[in-house]
Amino acid sequence: MKKVVTLLASLALAASLASAQTVDEIIAKSISARGGSEKIKAVQSQRLTGSISFGPDAEGVLIAEMKRPGKMREQFTMGGKTMIRTTDGVSGWVVNPFAGKDVPQPLSADEMRTMSQKADFDRPLIDYKAKGNHIELLGKEKVDATDAYKLKVTLKDGQVRYDYIDSITYQEIKWEGKIVADGREIEATSYFRDYRNVEGVMYPFLIESETSGSATKQKIIFQKVEINPPIDDSRFGEPESPSAVETPAK
Repeated sequence: MKKVVTLLASLALAASLASAQTVDEIIAKSISARGGSEKIKAVQSQRLTGSISFGPDAEGVLIAEMKRPGKMREQFTMGGKTMIRTTDGVSGWVVNPFAGKDVPQPLSADEMRTMSQKADFDRPLIDYKAKGNHIELLGKEKVDATDAYKLKVTLKDGQVRYDYIDSITYQEIKWEGKIVADGREIEATSYFRDYRNVEGVMYPFLIESETSGSATKQKIIFQKVEINPPIDDSRFGEPESPSAVETPAK
């Protein structure tokens, strides 16, 4: 009987090992689920247009533009005011009339690191070793009712984030990390939902975010995702004054 129990335990262990996936296998399936490395890298620029809300009485328009290598512009308009945050891949600036900053100011080093993460629209998993990133599989966790692989991603500069990959679709469905807001480092969580195919690449059209210590939740709903639109490099330089802002042609 003891031999039978031992044999059954060995078979169970073998089955478990056979079904286990390595970090690289999970990453490969996640990249494939997004559309594949070739399709993703063929995106040289992108523009995402949608609405952003912080509650029923606080909603505005968001335009996010990105261009290789490392260029990004975020433009948020609400109540007649427009906040702009830009980086040309080397330096970054912000105009934030909501905080009384009506003239461009340089981004801090911490804010630049956050912007650089956002500007990498390949995201950290693609070519992670070449980028100097380190990724560990911490097991599975529930995200809502979904089993997800939890990946600990240590970026080249030492920043740590956690990416949750749906164990069925292999899309990223949750992110945890730290952001810098008003000079303070804050724990943040984002959920990615409503994935849609745009010219062969999958994009989440709904992003819901929350930060520790705040009851306010942020919701972004994209109405339009443009692949490889022409965007002049001047869009990513030091931003203009809010009164001169123009919405890009659609």
